[in-house]
Amino acid sequence: MSVYRGPLAGSASLTINGEAWNVVGELQWQPAGDVNETLKGQSTVEGFQSMPGQGFIQVTLRDRRDRKVSDFQGASGLEVIAVLANGKVITCVNGWQVEQINLNTQEGTFELKVESDTVTEDTVS
Repeated sequence: MSVYRGPLAGSASLTINGEAWNVVGELQWQPAGDVNETLKGQSTVEGFQSMPGQGFIQVTLRDRRDRKVSDFQGASGLEVIAVLANGKVITCVNGWQVEQINLNTQEGTFELKVESDTVTEDTVS
């Protein structure tokens, strides 16, 4: 087994509905998929239940003069694609924006969180 010697972390690029955005802070993501929860009785652990869970992409972006940040508030039907430093591609299909968007005018940044039942991770070889 060979050891991978390329980048493991660092830069990321992002598109929203095909439009490139500058990632200026952290980019976090979570895959969609089943979420297990332990079921307990008063005398023993009885097992677990499995429910579907949404995934998300959350990112700090730079405000731009040619786009209204307010257009993202409450938006749906978003396709968000992130390419990570390690070569992985994270894709959020038919996503919806969640949480309030707050703009930091001193830094010219805002946080965007998009959730979907389809957030996938593609690896490179």
